[in-house]
Amino acid sequence: MNRVAVTGMGMIDALGANPNECFDAMLDTNYTNPPAFYNSRLERHRQQPVFPVDKDKLVLPELRPAVIKNLEPATLFALHTVEQALKQSGVEHSDNVAVIGSNVTSGNHVVFDLYPILHSETGRARPRQLLTTTKDFMAGYICQHYGYKGPNTSMYAACATSLFSIDYAMRFVDDYDYVVCTVSDQGVNDTDVGFFKQLGAIGSHSVPFDDSRDGFIMGEGAGTFILESEEKAKARGADIIAYLYPAGFGSDGTSPTAPDPDGAGAKLSMKHALKNNAIGSYISFVNAHGTSTPVGDEVEYNAIKEVLGNVPIVSNKSKIGHTMGACGIIEAMYTIKSLQTGKIPNNHNISKCSFDTQGMITNKDRTITGTMALNNSFGFGGKCASQLIQVEKSTDNY
Repeated sequence: MNRVAVTGMGMIDALGANPNECFDAMLDTNYTNPPAFYNSRLERHRQQPVFPVDKDKLVLPELRPAVIKNLEPATLFALHTVEQALKQSGVEHSDNVAVIGSNVTSGNHVVFDLYPILHSETGRARPRQLLTTTKDFMAGYICQHYGYKGPNTSMYAACATSLFSIDYAMRFVDDYDYVVCTVSDQGVNDTDVGFFKQLGAIGSHSVPFDDSRDGFIMGEGAGTFILESEEKAKARGADIIAYLYPAGFGSDGTSPTAPDPDGAGAKLSMKHALKNNAIGSYISFVNAHGTSTPVGDEVEYNAIKEVLGNVPIVSNKSKIGHTMGACGIIEAMYTIKSLQTGKIPNNHNISKCSFDTQGMITNKDRTITGTMALNNSFGFGGKCASQLIQVEKSTDNY
């Protein structure tokens, strides 16, 4: 599979409602602690820090109020980013379009309301609301709204869902005019916060790679890429934002939650991404999965050091939290903005990383001149994915 052109992108997360706004806030060296989950329906969660999306910033296509009321928040996030990406790409509307739309947390924010109804004798839940909670609803709804007739489906690979989705979406660019790839998650809800608390994965502060890390902080957001074959994009004179290479994959296969202590899956995914695509190119930095968990961060650091040597590492999760399945596509956009501008954001909120013997986590001299970076996403069950991202040249004009 050849590299694929990105001609449009849209995003929303805790820092902003578009790629430029988000990146500028990520570059800002000031750090604001995340707010507490004050609107939790459970008292025990109300002091838990979270990174929510500012829903007042959503810019949606024209939809009836009743439709908006029934749609999952993650679907609304996705629609916001699809609109952005389509506008930036300048593609002409076509029905010959494929859609890959994935969502790990679908339905989880309404289980308090829906499950008691489904388990009651009457069982009278709203059918439309029930349908919106299925994993593949978002992909189908995007097709319905925009009139796309190509394939639509979703992927599920825990927190590596984005890179699995992107890699799968890339396989359709030759047969369709373009591909819409979107991943969206609304993890700031009682079900997901409670689930990961029970597993001991949720922490008290977001400090990837810091010695004081004690777990990740839940975030939410979405990202959308408009993907085209390089040939089609150039033929129509598109402004190509970046190129994506086929992802590399690996599997730990050792634990349902923890990574292999030796980072077997992480090393495999990075090696496969580099072996198949790098052509000897210099990797400017790694956008790490870096979730702020006691075990995962050090394992990933050592795996990166073994595969790539001394290379700068950044984790965007310090400022946006863990956006679940959407983290990979959101962080791919931060990677693209870094390559475009030559600036790597700081590893915010970090004071000491005792295992960083090579200075790879340091916040000093966070500038780059190269055009390629590696994006990592790792998920429960040993699902490991890495992807090379390339821009034609660095520029401050973005």
